[in-house]
Order: sequence, then structure tokens, then C-alpha cells
Amino acid sequence: MTIIVDHDQRKALILECAFELFAEEGFQGVTYQKIADKCKISRTSIYKYFQSKEQIFDYAVKQATGKMEVIVQRIRERKDWTPLEKLRRFLHVLVKMLAKNHVFLTVVLKYLLSERQAGNDIQRKIRRHTFGIKFLLSRLLSDAMRNGELVPADVSMTTNHLYGMMESLVLNIAVTDMLTWRNAIAMVDGYFELLKPVSVT
Repeated sequence: MTIIVDHDQRKALILECAFELFAEEGFQGVTYQKIADKCKISRTSIYKYFQSKEQIFDYAVKQATGKMEVIVQRIRERKDWTPLEKLRRFLHVLVKMLAKNHVFLTVVLKYLLSERQAGNDIQRKIRRHTFGIKFLLSRLLSDAMRNGELVPADVSMTTNHLYGMMESLVLNIAVTDMLTWRNAIAMVDGYFELLKPVSVT
């Protein structure tokens, strides 16, 4: 009898098992054999999908950012929302997605720290995976300022402020666990309130 393998399902299983192990033992401590044992498949089966641990990591990050890009595109296409509403909705979705992915963020943070300790350039890797988010923040901020919803300001600096909030949330989720996603959303909304034009009566 022929066994039909669902390749997408197997890939998802490998990613899930690998990231659980990365979170428990650190990126360097995980071997292909450990991933295979946890998945209950052969090591050679994993090689059919991923050639290295780095490829597993990169694929998972691309998958996560790909999901975000789909959501972002839907938000951008909404004709009934103002630029500021699109910006708020985008950041709310981003905050909730980050909060739901504790294991993923822990692995990413540990991986970047281990790469830095090994003397590797992590700036390039970070820029490659975060460029889209910063670009979108910048575009939506510019649109909201042009639309009069936010006071004119340095778009680059304001983008860095908002991105910095997201970075602090990542650190909180992966390390300190002192901020809820609701608190994070309240911080984002409070920041926009500070940037709104003052009404003249």
C-alpha cells in the first residue's frame, strides 16, 4: 500500500519541533537527529525539506513575515479606513501576533544573541526581515500626516519610535513578561493621541 505524505504538513511539523527544541536547548545545542527524534521521522527525511538548521530558521521567519504581509495588504486595501485607522489596525494586529508567538520570539532572540556572540553580523539579518514593517509604518505615517490626522513630524524619527515600541514588546514577551498585549495596544494608541493635531475652538 502506498503511503501518501502531506509535504506541507510535514514541513509544518519539522518547524514546530525544531522551534520547540531551539527554545529549550538553544540554537547551537539542537542537532538534526534531535529534531528527527522529536518529529518521529528519519533524519534523511528532514534533509528533503531543509538543508541546514539555518534554513529551518530562515524559513520560519519568512513564513511569519509572509503572514504579516498578507494581513497588511488587506489593511492597505480597505477604502473605508483613513490612513491613521489603517496604521492603528496594523499595529494592533502586529502586537497580537507577537503576543501569540512567545516560543518563536524566544528562539529568534536566542538565535540572534548566539550569532552575535559568534561574531556574525546580525544587523544585516535583522534589516532583511524587518525592512517591510518599517517601510509600511513610514508610508502609513506619511499618509496620516498628509491627511491631517497627525501633526507634521519627522517621519523617519516617528517610524523609529513606533518600531522601538514593537522591539520593547518583543523583549518583554521573550524575557520579562511584564506587559500584556492590551497594555501594549494602549501605549500605541496613547502615542497617536499625542501626535494628533490640537483642535482650535
